[in-house]
Amino acid sequence: MSRLAHFAWVAALAAAAYSTWNAWQFEYGSSYTVLGCVESSDTGGFGLTRLASASLGDAYDIAGLAVQWGVPAILVLAGFCMSAATENRAIIGRRVAGLLVLLAVVGPAGPAYMASDGCSVIPVLSGEWFTTVATAYGPAESALLLSALLVLLAARTARDTWPSGSAGRRAVAFTFDYLVFVAFLGLFEGGLSSLDYGLLNWFTVNEPTSPLVAVPAFFYVLTGRTFGKRLMRLRVISTDTGHWPGWRRAAVRALVFPVLVCVPQGGLVMLLVDGLWSLADPAARTLHDRLAGTRVVRDFL
Repeated sequence: MSRLAHFAWVAALAAAAYSTWNAWQFEYGSSYTVLGCVESSDTGGFGLTRLASASLGDAYDIAGLAVQWGVPAILVLAGFCMSAATENRAIIGRRVAGLLVLLAVVGPAGPAYMASDGCSVIPVLSGEWFTTVATAYGPAESALLLSALLVLLAARTARDTWPSGSAGRRAVAFTFDYLVFVAFLGLFEGGLSSLDYGLLNWFTVNEPTSPLVAVPAFFYVLTGRTFGKRLMRLRVISTDTGHWPGWRRAAVRALVFPVLVCVPQGGLVMLLVDGLWSLADPAARTLHDRLAGTRVVRDFL
């Protein structure tokens, strides 16, 4: 690794660490004013706005927690260590940079920005909401984008010896599956009033009933060919046979997400670790793939 690459990695680490420092300054260095007002939270119906609100709410929570926990700096440090130990700096750099950009983009895009009257919430996907989100980008997001650029600079001349894997396709497939599941829960919106802000918020508010919601999630993932995977032409196979992994392995794999989502606080941390493991895996396999003895591959049929 050249001196320029070393310098770029160190600078990227500093920029990533600054984003966390900035988040802590905002969290504990700001004062809040509580206004008294009466406002109905019922948005009515389950359309695109509520679906977007649920998605953005979860993304906002995860991105915020990730930055506060120092995940950006950990990502850069892990990327540097893996790059120094292997010849796969290009793929590792792209994966790290992609996650940093994702955190920068979704971080400010929360669904609960207050209108000027201090009582009502700005409708998601409205012109006022886009304007508010654009002005919400600040030093932390700029630091994350700068860190991503520096990581790409550090890895731009490296050669690849790993296959590129299917990390990008899996992320898109997961997003589609998430939207399908949120839409399914929306059919029961009479008992899911807090779904406006996402699944994580709903699971926290409705902890006693959360395991019941995990049941359809389990059977949905159990098939191994969810809507998102079919759309992205992906399928789950056994690492031993190269074919359908069987019901036992499929069940182990399918239990991970619904069970961890139902675990207060620690479950989200374990989900993040599970997903971030794919960063260091040559085939972009997650920990639950390793546990179940499975992998996700392109389906060319």
